[in-house]
This record gives sequence, structure tokens and C-alpha cells, in this order.
Amino acid sequence: MDKLKGPVGLFLCGGGALGSWQSGVLAKLVSSGMEFDAVAGFSVGALNGAAYCYGKTGELRDLWADMKAERILSIRPGYHSIPLELYQHHNPGFFSKIGFLFQQHASRMYLFSSAPVYDFLESWLSKTGANFSRKINFYVISHAVEMKLPYIVKFDGGTHSHNLSFMDALVASCAIPLIFPPVEVTENGRTYHLVDGGVIGIANINLNIFEGCKTIIMIGNSRDEDVDFPSVGAFGYFESRVRRMLAIHTQKIYESRVFIKSNPAVHYIKPPMDLDLGVLEFNGPKCARAFAIGEREAERWINRGLED
Repeated sequence: MDKLKGPVGLFLCGGGALGSWQSGVLAKLVSSGMEFDAVAGFSVGALNGAAYCYGKTGELRDLWADMKAERILSIRPGYHSIPLELYQHHNPGFFSKIGFLFQQHASRMYLFSSAPVYDFLESWLSKTGANFSRKINFYVISHAVEMKLPYIVKFDGGTHSHNLSFMDALVASCAIPLIFPPVEVTENGRTYHLVDGGVIGIANINLNIFEGCKTIIMIGNSRDEDVDFPSVGAFGYFESRVRRMLAIHTQKIYESRVFIKSNPAVHYIKPPMDLDLGVLEFNGPKCARAFAIGEREAERWINRGLED
């Protein structure tokens, strides 16, 4: 790993169960001796980032192999009357616009309780303590609905922050609209609702978090083809919209590298193939296969001598 100039930043994108692929990439990079000086992530990327900060990447393979949908998803419908405005990425046309407006209102609903997510994180991280096993800056990113901006909480070497608990920050970052309820945070006397960091507002996530780094590793969970991901099956509309927004957002994040004054080398690792896995398909065997694909891709990337 001597070709990587430090400091080295790690950015981990979201993607729900697709994050099992990202976990495989990360676990392989770490086992190969790669170390990072700063980590940032949203949604499942924030969870993988927590695994790195606590030295738990070696546990990720078994965690995904044992994954079951009921461990994460527990039906409890509800509604939050919050001013959520989604990024307009619909096609021109009347019916497409109507579909977008429906999606925008429907996204204020949620179908599942966030309690299992809290329980999962508590059981996984409860014995880790307040301090990370690595002295590292960890940026957990969600989206503040009222501000229409990314909401970034910095954890400097441990779980303490000025306004949000570590668990709340992680859960907020994973609070996919329509799926999980938002997390509330009060700052300067105002209350904000935090949802999944993959939501695009008036500004998207920017890699200038890593200003000063000489190298950035970015691990995405989407492919370029996901911009046109087909809508198939009963839950197909949700899947296609989420995949499309994730692909657009991930590309925008990658393009933001030009604004970093330290001019780092940015290496973007993304799935080389369709993972045959849905965003909410928390199926152990399928997640294990995606994890293995991630490991192989990381190994190929390392063997290429870190060349773009």
C-alpha cells in the first residue's frame, strides 16, 4: 500500500443491502493493510464506517451471511408532515410529473419501525465503548429536511458529538424516506428532521470533507446502469427510484472531487456487475455472495497497482 499518499480519506456510499458488497471491498482492503485517516459515509456506508472505526471489519462477512429481513424490518406504518422535497429526476411528461408528486408525498410516510435498527446496532456495538479503536475523524452524513442540506456530524476518535448521539446519527443516516421514520435533532433552538443521507436537496454531499488528504478511496454501491434501473414487481417502483437517485447522487459526489484544494488522487470502486440484490433484500445467502464479489473486486483493484 506504499503507493497511497497520506493522509488517506475513505468515503462510503449508501445502498441498503447492497452495502454487503461494499463491506466485502472494505474488509479486503483492511485485511491487506490499508489504513485511513478520515472516514465519511451515509446510510449503510455509515454503518460500514463504524465497523472500520471500531476495528470490526473482520466481523462483516458473518454479519451479512446471517442477515435476515425480520432482523431489520418490522412493520409499523406512520406519517410525518415534514417539508420533504425530493430531487426531481423524473422524465419529461405529464404522467411522469404526476408520479413524482405522488412519490414526494408518499415519502413522508414510513412503513417500518426504526426500533430493530437501534436494537441491531446496540447488540453489535454495545461492548465497543465510547472510544474508537482507531484515532480517526468519522463523519456521519444524513439529510436535514427543513434545511434541504446534508447534515454532517463529526465524531473525533469516539462517539461524542455536540448535538447527536452516535446511535441516533447512524440511524438517521439510514432513515430511507417511505421506509423508516426520521430522527429529530435540536440545534440552536430549532428542531430538524433527519433522513437518509442519500436524499438530494439544494446541495449534495461534497468530498471537500477530506480537504488536506492526498488520497481518497470512494466505495459506491451503484453502477452507471442503475440510472435506468427497470421497475419490476410489486416493489419495483420504489426500487427503481431509489437506485436511480443513488446512482445520480453517487456520481455527483464523485464529481465534487474537483473542488478539493489539496488535489488528492481519488479512486472510485464500484460494483463490476449486477449484484442480483435489492436495496431492502436483507437475505443472508445473497448478501454473502455480494460480499464475496466485493472481496474479489478489491483484490483485483489492489493487484492492478492502484491504477485508475
